[in-house]
Parts: sequence; C-alpha cells; structure tokens
Amino acid sequence: MIHIHPFPARMAPEIALTKLQDLPQGFVVLDPMVGSGMVLGTAAKLGLKAIGYDLDPLACMVSSVNGTRVDEEKVRSACAELLQKCSRLDPESIILPWIDNDDETKRFITYWFAPKQINQLRKLSFLLFEEPFIKSSSIVNVLRVAVSRLIITKEPKASLAKDTAHSRPHRTITENDFNVIAALPKSLNHVLSALSPDSILEDACAYRGDARKLGRITSNSIDRIVTSPPYLNAIDYMRGHKFSLVWFGHNLSKLRKLRSRSVGAEIQRPKRAPPAPQNFFDDLHSDIDQRKRRMLQRYYSDLVSTTAEAYRVLKPTRQATYVIGNSRIKGHEIKNFDLLISAATQNGFEVVEHSSRQIPESKRYMPLPNSSKNSLSKRIKTEYTVTFVKKT
Repeated sequence: MIHIHPFPARMAPEIALTKLQDLPQGFVVLDPMVGSGMVLGTAAKLGLKAIGYDLDPLACMVSSVNGTRVDEEKVRSACAELLQKCSRLDPESIILPWIDNDDETKRFITYWFAPKQINQLRKLSFLLFEEPFIKSSSIVNVLRVAVSRLIITKEPKASLAKDTAHSRPHRTITENDFNVIAALPKSLNHVLSALSPDSILEDACAYRGDARKLGRITSNSIDRIVTSPPYLNAIDYMRGHKFSLVWFGHNLSKLRKLRSRSVGAEIQRPKRAPPAPQNFFDDLHSDIDQRKRRMLQRYYSDLVSTTAEAYRVLKPTRQATYVIGNSRIKGHEIKNFDLLISAATQNGFEVVEHSSRQIPESKRYMPLPNSSKNSLSKRIKTEYTVTFVKKT
C-alpha cells in the first residue's frame, strides 16, 4: 500500500481495516490522535462517517486529504494554474509575515534550505497559504500535501536535510539544485494515486484539537474509536514536520508551543495529575532519574485524560481500540501498554481483547535498523493492540 505522505510510525493499514470493515453504515468513527489519517482514510473508503483530531497541523492536513474525495482533473488543472502563477510571480512582491517578521524562523530556513528552493517555496507558500489562488480548500490542501512530501523526505530534496521523514533531520549537503516547482506535478501524481479519490464514499473531517478535550463532540455520540497514542520518548514528530509547516503559516515559536502540549512530549508541564500505579515506578530501573520519572508521570496523566474523553464521547456498549508500543529510556523498557490499560480501566473501560506483533522494520518509516548511529529503531520493536468496551 502506498501512502499520500511520509509519516513516522503510522498505524498499519491492516489494523485500521480489521477494526472498521464490519461496522454498519451510519456508524460514526473517531480517531482522537489522527496522525497520518490511516483511520480516516479507511473509514472514508468504507462509507463510514469519520472524525479526526490532532494538535499537529501537518497531521490534520494530511488526514483531511486522506479522507476527502476530490475531482482529479480539477486538481491537476489547479496544479497547472499554480505553476503558471509561480512563473509570473515577482519574488519581491511576496510577504510571508510569520517568516519575514520572525528572525528565528528566518535563520532556520536559511540554514536548512538553499536559496533556489527558498525562492520557489516562498512562491508556493504565498499562493497556497498566504493568498490562496483558488477558493477550494480541499484542492488547496491536496496541493499543499504534494509540496510537503517534497520537503518531508528520506533523502534531501526541497531542503538540505536527510531523514526528515523519520523526524531525525540532519544536514548532509550545503548546495542544492533540486527544482521544487518542476517536481510538483510528479509529486501530485503520487498523492492522487495513493489517495484514489474515486474510492472515497464518505468525506471525513479532521480538526485541530486536543484528544484530552474533545470540545466539538457531545457525550455518548461516537460508535467506534480506533487510534494510536504517541509512544513516550519514541518519535518527536514536530522535529521533522516543522520543515514543512514553516511554509504554511507557522513560525518556530508557535510550533514549540504545540510540541510542548503534545501527548508523549518529553517537556515537563506542572499540573495536578493522577498518580501512576506504584508498582510501575517500583519496577523502574534505578538509573532512571527524577526528571524522567516526572516525564513518565506526565505521560500517564495524558493517557488518563485521553481515555477519559474517549469514554465520555463513546456510546454505551461501544468499543475503543488503541494501538501502542512500549518505549525505552536509558536502555530500559517502559511498558506504555500497561500504563494505557491502567489509565483506561481507571476511567471505566473494560478490556475486551488484546494482541501483540513485531513491527516490520520496512513498514514504519523508521531509520534503518543496522545503522550504528541509530537509537530510534531500538526503541520500538513490538506493537500492542487493545480493545476496550464502555459498559452501561
């Protein structure tokens, strides 16, 4: 299966399909931490109404496209128009306030992007974000994703960075002749081929929002939840995603704030929090210091908050499926799976079933497992799927 956009540690498509394919028409599906939009895209192709939330703007953009039917010919025509407008646009007339008025963001762009690509991306950013050249938001989003996947890559393309697709960017070149505008039609072809918009039967909705507070969703209104929380200490999504998001209205300060609010973030945030199970901390290795222990406490608090909201919005007798992997800190396994079960059952859920599998290295946008400098591939090797039910 091909995907419309690179995304690290995305949910396996077979899991989403297995949990959704037998649901009755009319069921409402929720993914409160939508990520790459695998759940939304699967539900949309099954004709189910699907709703997704995420704090990450790139996740929302990709997920929205993944679950929205568009007219391919209109999208291709819009791309041709976009390229024509780029060729006529005077670079001196372009103002991108979130970049031009922010020294930190300007320095970031100057370091990570070469002049040729900066000039081209400024044009695309102006026409796709600052002053969109067409009114159709669904078409604009498809074109944004086509641009973004030229930035979020394994090897340098629009940027000077390698491994942005793994959220492990490092600059490997200082000069770059890549032509972003010339490459855009081919990138768009990939997006449309992966999307297969004619197979979408019901448009999905993706919102910027927090899984710990699903304000748009009323209590007892969701028929099925399928989601995958971020794994503690595993992947810093924003580290790679900011390379794209700085071209779509976000300065670095804004992105830092979003990152600090994310479930699974390593940044500590003072708050009143339910205590994690004492036996969990008793089992931690002695060389895991107090700072890491507070980070673990915050992660458990986030799991409690997200499962409490899931319980609130789910209809009685309906099910919620979570896909989660354990993590490693200082070489020691952190049992996120056990923490999730503790958090969910504390909020009233009951476990219906659970299973585990080894994660295929080639399927998850992970760094190569044999890399001597790679620590990420050592962190996540087993993935757990657990289904809860909301009892009456």
